[in-house]
Amino acid sequence: MDAEPAAPPRLTVVTVTYADRWDAGLSATIASVLAEPRADLIVVSNGTAPDSAARLDDAVARSSGRIAVIDLGRNRGSAPAFAAGLSAAYRRGTAVLLLDDDNPLPPGALSVLEATTCALESRGAPPTALACFRAVNPVYRLLREGASPDDLFSELRPGAFLSTDVFARHRQTADPRGVVDTRVGAVRVAPLPNSMWGGLYLPAPIAARGLQPPTALVLYADDNAFSAELRAAGCEILLCLDVEIHDTVDWRESSEPPRRRLRVPRVLRTAREDLWRVRYQNRNAAYLSAEQARGSVAAQLRLAVNVVVRLGLLLAAGLLTLRLRAAGLIVAACLAGLRGRLGESYPLPGGRPASTGSVVTASRARRARS
Repeated sequence: MDAEPAAPPRLTVVTVTYADRWDAGLSATIASVLAEPRADLIVVSNGTAPDSAARLDDAVARSSGRIAVIDLGRNRGSAPAFAAGLSAAYRRGTAVLLLDDDNPLPPGALSVLEATTCALESRGAPPTALACFRAVNPVYRLLREGASPDDLFSELRPGAFLSTDVFARHRQTADPRGVVDTRVGAVRVAPLPNSMWGGLYLPAPIAARGLQPPTALVLYADDNAFSAELRAAGCEILLCLDVEIHDTVDWRESSEPPRRRLRVPRVLRTAREDLWRVRYQNRNAAYLSAEQARGSVAAQLRLAVNVVVRLGLLLAAGLLTLRLRAAGLIVAACLAGLRGRLGESYPLPGGRPASTGSVVTASRARRARS
């Protein structure tokens, strides 16, 4: 008698939600995951508003055990939230797909991701994480057009400060795009040094390594830090150009202030109530720039020059546009990152007020993830 064919492996999807996001995308994301019979969902509730929390509880009750909720009680930021979700997913021993709460899963995406992983394994490729294409990210669009990752991810150069590198030289490189022949057809891919959380697929062998983001970053650049953890562990990241996620919310349009004739740096056009975002962004990016230069005197000297150039221009722009206070807050955040002063330094919506007791030094952050 012929043996029964093995059941396809299950997959765990992890998403993080906060505030009142049910109608903004969470409901559509949950429905798209449940439409995949082999997928289970872990939702990390990061300070969810009562109405969305009640609707989420109702979805759990109707999911036949396919949805689990981790309630953090308050907004702790994306890094602790994804760390909690990843820890729970890793214990299941499955492949893991990370989604933002407004990232409905395209039909058939799991089959393409799994087939691409199998094809790469058969070619003897190193363990490879796959990122779904998100048109909302302009860098992803440039990669689809054949741009060089070396030019697009300048912050990864030792000595660069955020995206500033006055020593950079444009280099002619070959088209980095490639094609992976899989059982479901040809899949176009491109190298991706840094992946966003939403749409990142970790095959089971990578998930088994138990990698976590540094939670002291709180939010912003924590996905870049997680990408660095993957690279340090010998894993590659490829952008799957044919698996496209359409965000229900265009976060760039909703978060960027309107343009003016005078080209003021975007961070100085941020509303006062949203400056916490910019402070976390710049602090964490500065921290990662310092980490990138660690161990090389030449890189540290290069970093010092780039810091002076970028922060000097920012302060000058703040003075000219009468936004010196905002510029000063951003400069202070950058300096905190360079010194490794992390943790919940600025209040989060639904979080607790900033306190000196929540600050974490860089050495403690490194020990926490070692």
